[in-house]
Amino acid sequence: MKKFLSLILVMIAVTLPVFAQESTSSSSTRRVGLEVRQTQETATTVHRAPMRINIEAFYNEGSGTLDICYNGEAIGEVFLYLNDNIIGYDSELNTSFQISTPGLYRIEIIGETWIAQGYIQI
Repeated sequence: MKKFLSLILVMIAVTLPVFAQESTSSSSTRRVGLEVRQTQETATTVHRAPMRINIEAFYNEGSGTLDICYNGEAIGEVFLYLNDNIIGYDSELNTSFQISTPGLYRIEIIGETWIAQGYIQI
């Protein structure tokens, strides 16, 4: 019985990386790293941990779209720049932009008390 269970565990250990590698190589989305910083400094004596903003940006190569996803209640605006020229704007945090021109894109997301920026080269 121990040999049988060991054999099953070995088979699972060998096949699991194959499935994980296959799913990542077939994906046509690239994640855009965003750097979040606070814009308002409060003078309190309590030292708190930095606020975690759950915002993500993904570029879908197949459809040529840049998707911004946010899970939370904050409001903000999204600006999209191509070589420092503004090419897109949306007043909603959950948005999508069509991208067709190659170049260096900068995403700037401005919230009430924070700013997030990220870059992607297409």
